Amino acid sequence: MRKIEPIVAEVLRQSEIKGNLVVLPPSLDRETYLKSNKVLTLFGAKWDRKKGGHVLADPTHLSELKKAMEEGVVGRKNTPQQEWGFFETPEKIASLLVQSIPAVFASRILEPSAGLGRLVRAVRTRFPEATVTCVEKNQRNVGQLRATFANHDDVDVMEADFLELSPHDIGLFDAILMNPPFANQADIDHVTHALSFLQEGGSLAAIMSAGVTSNSSRKAERFRRLVQERKGQWQMLPEKAFTESGTNVNTVMVVIPA
Repeated sequence: MRKIEPIVAEVLRQSEIKGNLVVLPPSLDRETYLKSNKVLTLFGAKWDRKKGGHVLADPTHLSELKKAMEEGVVGRKNTPQQEWGFFETPEKIASLLVQSIPAVFASRILEPSAGLGRLVRAVRTRFPEATVTCVEKNQRNVGQLRATFANHDDVDVMEADFLELSPHDIGLFDAILMNPPFANQADIDHVTHALSFLQEGGSLAAIMSAGVTSNSSRKAERFRRLVQERKGQWQMLPEKAFTESGTNVNTVMVVIPA
C-alpha cells in the first residue's frame, strides 16, 4: 500500500464519475494533472478526448478506484495491463496487420489472443464475409468480447489458454492474426504454436517484441531461422506505437506463410 499525495487524493475525490468515465476537476495545473493521471492509469483508466475524461476499460475496477479515492491509498503496483500482459492493439496497427493478409485468405480466421476485440473489429471491416474464432483466457476480457459480439454469428468467442489448445480442438484456419503477450519471450511461444493451426496456403501475421529480431537467446535464434525457412517477412513498427495502450516497448510485425 502506498499513500496518494493529499492534493491528488483531493482532486480524485472531487472528480465526477459517470458509469466508467472519470472526469477530473477543470483547470488543474499540469503537475497535479499528471500525478492524478498516473493514479488513474493504475486502474486501467485512459484519457478519452471525445468523452472529456478517463475511461475505465474494465468497469470492475471502479469499486477499487473509489476505495483508493476515499482512503487516500493505493494497493496496486502495476496497471491491469501489466498484470495480465495485455496491451490492446492500437487501431492503426490493427489495420496494418489485417492489411498484410491477402484478400484470398479471408474465409476462416483465428485470433488467438483476442483481448477486447480490436483486431476482430479490423478483420470484420476488411473481411466482412469471414468467420472469426477468438481465443482469450482472461475471464473479464471474455465477458466483454461476448457482450460486444453477441449479435454477430460470424464471431465465436472461446475462453481458453491458447497454448493448451490443438488443431483437433478448433481446426485449421486460412489466416491467423495475433498480438500475443511478450513477457519472457511468450510471443515466440504463441506464434510458433499458432503456425500449427494454419491451413495449407494460409498466412499468419503477428505483432511481436522488436527484441525477437536481435535477441541472442537460443529460442529467438531458432525462431528467426523458422521465419527465414518459411520465407516470412519482418516489418519494424513505429517507435512507441503502443504508448496509448500503456507500454513503450518497440514492436515488429512478422508475416509467415504456411
